[in-house]
Amino acid sequence: MSKNKFRPAITVLLAAAGSLLLSSAAPVMGAGTTLTIIQLQDLHGNLLPHAGVIQNPDGSERYVTQGGGVAKAKTLVDQIRDDNSNNLLLAVGDSTQGSAEVLYTVGDAIMPAMNAFGIDAFTPGNWDFGYGPAVFRNRFTSFGPKPTLPANIQVMSQYVSCADIPDIPDVTDDPEFCTEITATQPFPTTHGVIKANFPTVAVNVYNDATSAPLPGFLHHTRVLKPYEIFERDGVKIAVIGITASIVPQQPDVFNIGLRFTQGTEELPGIIADVQEQGASIIIVQSELGLSANVQIAREFPEIDVMLSAHTHELTLGALLVHGDDVTRTTPGRPLSRGERKQLNNKNAAIVVESGEDLYLGRLDLEISNGQITDFTWEAIPVDDDVAEDADMKTLVDAAEEPFIAGMDGIVEHHTFMPGGFCTPPSPPNCGDTNNRGLQLVDSLDTVVGTTEVLLERHNVLEDIMNNFIADAIRATTDSVVATGVDVSMTNGFRFDVPILSANEVSPGQDFVDDRDPGQITLRDLYYYFPISPATVVAEFSGAAIVESLEVVLEAVFDRNPYRQRGGWYLGLANMTQELDLDNRPFSSSGGRIVGTRIGTAGGLAGEPLDPSGRYVFASCYGHAEPVNRVCRTSGGSGHQFFQLADASDYSSAITLVDPVNSDHIVQVVDFPSPPPAKVVRIKQVAPDRYLHPVHMMRRYLDANGTITTAQFGTGRIQTVDSTKLPSDPNYFVDPPVSIADSTLVQPIQGAGPGFFARLIELFK
Repeated sequence: MSKNKFRPAITVLLAAAGSLLLSSAAPVMGAGTTLTIIQLQDLHGNLLPHAGVIQNPDGSERYVTQGGGVAKAKTLVDQIRDDNSNNLLLAVGDSTQGSAEVLYTVGDAIMPAMNAFGIDAFTPGNWDFGYGPAVFRNRFTSFGPKPTLPANIQVMSQYVSCADIPDIPDVTDDPEFCTEITATQPFPTTHGVIKANFPTVAVNVYNDATSAPLPGFLHHTRVLKPYEIFERDGVKIAVIGITASIVPQQPDVFNIGLRFTQGTEELPGIIADVQEQGASIIIVQSELGLSANVQIAREFPEIDVMLSAHTHELTLGALLVHGDDVTRTTPGRPLSRGERKQLNNKNAAIVVESGEDLYLGRLDLEISNGQITDFTWEAIPVDDDVAEDADMKTLVDAAEEPFIAGMDGIVEHHTFMPGGFCTPPSPPNCGDTNNRGLQLVDSLDTVVGTTEVLLERHNVLEDIMNNFIADAIRATTDSVVATGVDVSMTNGFRFDVPILSANEVSPGQDFVDDRDPGQITLRDLYYYFPISPATVVAEFSGAAIVESLEVVLEAVFDRNPYRQRGGWYLGLANMTQELDLDNRPFSSSGGRIVGTRIGTAGGLAGEPLDPSGRYVFASCYGHAEPVNRVCRTSGGSGHQFFQLADASDYSSAITLVDPVNSDHIVQVVDFPSPPPAKVVRIKQVAPDRYLHPVHMMRRYLDANGTITTAQFGTGRIQTVDSTKLPSDPNYFVDPPVSIADSTLVQPIQGAGPGFFARLIELFK
């Protein structure tokens, strides 16, 4: 199937990351076509400009107070389009999740902005399924069933409608700009979600035959189109999508009626299909993460470009991938002799990832006779110096208005109602929505605390912010549980927005919300926990805790790139660990965890964890999961939930209550209505006024005021060489780094004994 393309020697000039690389970006190589690919990646609901840490090509960092946001991204997109009319705007990764604004509107708040970009093709991320399959199908599918929105979703979808969108000539006046599908069966729908006006592609998500009441002819058929084919200046380009394969490991409500594959089995047939249709350039945009995407590029030489997402990595230099060779091109200098040889003699693929909304990817491809003969790549910083597009800012301001207190100091009341909190046939059966579910009653600009240190989530194993969140959970719950709480944890999510202290902010740098340096707002807390879990406490054995953490470590550092899943490692409270990531696991020594101690907030003091001992563990619970889950740990007993006395007052009294339901949480049931005759029913598990991680962070900040390194500094997790004695000065070692690019956050080759890599012919 390989086209065995001939690629002549090229010179790649990667301009410095601080420049915009607009009018000067396209290579000048004589006759041929320059195709510009614009990569919009992992927006995560970030409507507004915000603080950020920009990575410079020389390895240094700089801090911005007004970076990112969709209005600034639109300015750069339009400038690039003006620079080269032969362009494609390709979006990949999580977009409708990541902020309070999209959480409380099930993604509707960002959809007008996304529809205004003029996206040519989009591939969703795992969190775009996070509001359930009904929302996903209504929003992103161009064919197939459009299920009626569940009653709880109807409550949240009412907050934004097409009628709320400002009238902007030549932008919102197109009849296709905003539509809401409002199906009527099996019970009335009064509110729909805003539909995407751009094509959504993925080869690897199917209608499932067992978990949803779908008609037989839909069983095992694709939910989305697998690809789009475009023509620019006589060149046909295929854009193939691969969405996240990890959705089934998230709560069941994400994927009812959906089945996911890795996408690799589908690629040979899809590639042959687009080639038969005349596509000479093949682009795959994939939400599998950088490690898996590099592996796909190795296995499929027909792929010209791999636009990677999900892992939020930043490839300042594009990766050239073929076989065992993975070469990072260096920003600011031409290709080396070895890099030229790789491109001359091998069919190398270009693999790039552009982080989150703080960067916009630009890839200029010089194409001659259907072959790529040269390219330039830049991850363009969306920084303080980029102006906001006026029309897009109008859309953003309209989306933000309900979440910011007006002149009267009043903010619109929002409710997030998880699955199971409402039952058919209609939203009135939800009861008093102001007292059921997660309530937002304060302006997102409300200052809730301060920090003396930079807060971000940018390390695989440990960050100050995750230590703070874990400590906040334990401190809040410890006083409620009669026996006290031994340990707490927080998920190692990748999404965040950095919070700058006074140490990072220069004179003249102002924040969008006029805060002072070091101030933490309510919006910030939601950036770090923009999902809706309840809080639960249970008793676990020491062995169960360690076994669950080993599973997480395996997902982060597996030598098989297709098995690297989920986010990064967890934040730990009252627990410290030693990990050997280089020499373990292997059969004679067990897993990667060398030792775990309980009873300290830092360092490696405390008592060794007893595998047979019982520990009280408090953390998050994803709604509709089995009632034996605490954060990423399963198998406990005596689960109880924390409940607020007043759903609208995060500081009100907390009590412990039993689960509302504990079995048959997700089930397909008969429904006495016209077809479909069956529906999926979700039972409520957490109490109406459940305690949320943002509540606990606010309470902890109220009590402690300022986040400091002394309180929450790193050191709870140490990497060691377990082949040496602890007394050996070389016992403590640095964590592993990516061999292809040491600036990447997560080792794309995984970590552990080399024989695992040999088994799957990975990096040697």
